[in-house]
Amino acid sequence: MMRKLVVFLILLSTVFASCEGYVYSAVHDFGSACVYPECFGAAGRYKEAAVCYANKSNPDFNMDQARVYFQKAANYYIQNIVNLPIGGDYPLRAPSYEYAGDMTVQMGNYAQAKKYYDAAIAEYMLVDNFVKVSEVRLKDATMGQTPVVPVTAEATSSQNLYLGALFFIIAVIALAMFFFRKRTPPKEEFQPIRSEPSFKAEPRESKEPAKDSAKEKMRDKIRKKYGLE
Repeated sequence: MMRKLVVFLILLSTVFASCEGYVYSAVHDFGSACVYPECFGAAGRYKEAAVCYANKSNPDFNMDQARVYFQKAANYYIQNIVNLPIGGDYPLRAPSYEYAGDMTVQMGNYAQAKKYYDAAIAEYMLVDNFVKVSEVRLKDATMGQTPVVPVTAEATSSQNLYLGALFFIIAVIALAMFFFRKRTPPKEEFQPIRSEPSFKAEPRESKEPAKDSAKEKMRDKIRKKYGLE
């Protein structure tokens, strides 16, 4: 059972080593339906998938796929705002608009991205987050000049995070198997009992009958002396 689990984790690590692993996580970790707040998490996974496909140093490099997931991430960020409950988790509205703008910039749709950035600025102003207001304004002013999403760095760090976590789990399971086997006493092999030859003590021969009494000795002696034998 433990060996099968290790093999499964190794196979799973190869899935997450590819860009499709982020899509797998978006669906299985957050669900296919865009429900608050899972919708925000799924948008982040689709963003990572898009960045992964847009990374030219990645074997899975595919700009068509990257655009698909940039758009899907933007849609999920906006849908997250729609699903926000009234009076609940209000600060999430601003970053949702901001990140939707980031995704739209990656697709070259600067007019739509500006609308999202303006909405994000308005939301940050409501919570007096002037640092973020300045950051979003800078993004708005430099659209098309510099990439909003650091494609190479983000894709590499995200993949390394997944792989590092998976290999850590594999190492822990391997150590557990090692100590389990070490503590488990080996099964005793059945060894047939060797029957030792039994030596029976042979009865000793009875000693010669005791010599005749003194009277008989004397009689024999007299017979020999007088030739009566």
